[in-house]
Amino acid sequence: MAICYCDGEFVALERAALPLQDLAILRGYGVFDYMQSYGGKPFRLDAHLQRLQRSAALIGLACSWDSAQLGEIVLETLRRNHFDAAGIRILLTGGDSADSFSPQGASRLLVMVNALQPPPAGAFARGVAVGTVELRRSLPEAKTVHYIPGIMALQSVGQRVPGAIEAIYTDGGFVREGTRSNTFIYRGGRWITPERDILPGITRAEVIKLLQREQAVDIRDITLAEYLQAEEIIITSSSKEVLPVVQVNDKRIGAGSPGRQTKRLMLRWRLMTAEFAAQPPPL
Repeated sequence: MAICYCDGEFVALERAALPLQDLAILRGYGVFDYMQSYGGKPFRLDAHLQRLQRSAALIGLACSWDSAQLGEIVLETLRRNHFDAAGIRILLTGGDSADSFSPQGASRLLVMVNALQPPPAGAFARGVAVGTVELRRSLPEAKTVHYIPGIMALQSVGQRVPGAIEAIYTDGGFVREGTRSNTFIYRGGRWITPERDILPGITRAEVIKLLQREQAVDIRDITLAEYLQAEEIIITSSSKEVLPVVQVNDKRIGAGSPGRQTKRLMLRWRLMTAEFAAQPPPL
C-alpha cells in the first residue's frame, strides 16, 4: 500500500484528497516535479527541488517550504514506501481561494511515490516512434499541472503514427521538446539539443554533462528538416532516461534501430546511475 504526504500528513494514497475549492482543481493552478530513485535514493533531488521552486515563482505561486524542508518530506515519503524502483511526484497546488480565482498564498504540498512505470517492453532495445505537432507552449520553463495541450497532442499523434509514445512540439519550423521529454539529435558527428522555449530537463542536463566529458554539444535551435534528417535521435526524461527514437511521423531515422552513438550514450547513462545507486543513502 502506497503512502503519500498530503498537506501535512502521511496517509495511504487511496485516502489522500484535496478540497474541491483548491485552485489546482478549479483552475489548474499548480506546479509539480517528477524524479525517479536509484538504489532507494532520489536522483538529483536538489536540482528537482530547485526547478519546482522556480516553476512556482514563474507562475506567482507561493511556496512556504525551503529546499531543506522539501527534501526531508520527499525522503521521509520515500522511506515509508518499499518500491525497488520508485517514481516520485511533488505537487504544489494553489490552495483555497475566496473568489475561486485569486490565490491566497495558502498552497498545499503533496508528495506521491509509486512503483516506477518504465517505457514499453523492448523500447530501449528497439527504439520508439514519435510524431510532431505544431504548438507553442505558454511558459515552457514552468512545469505546471496544465497538460491539456500535451494530452491532446499525444492523442493527435497516436491517430497518425501507430505506436507512437511521444509528441514532439514544433514552433515556426523549429523543434522544441516532447510533451514529457527533451530531445537530442546526432548529426554530422555532433550531438545537438534545442536551446530555448523548453522545460530545462534534469535528465537533459545530466546527458549534456556526460557528452561534454568527451565532445562538444551544440545547444541551439534545430529545424524540423534537420530533425527528420538526423542520423540518430533520443528523447530524455526522468522516466524515459535515454530513449532511442527510430521513427518520426512516417520517416525512419537512420537504419530504423538504435544507432551506435545512442547505444554508447545509453551505456554511459547506465554506468552513471549504477554508480549513483551504489552510494550511501542520505542520513
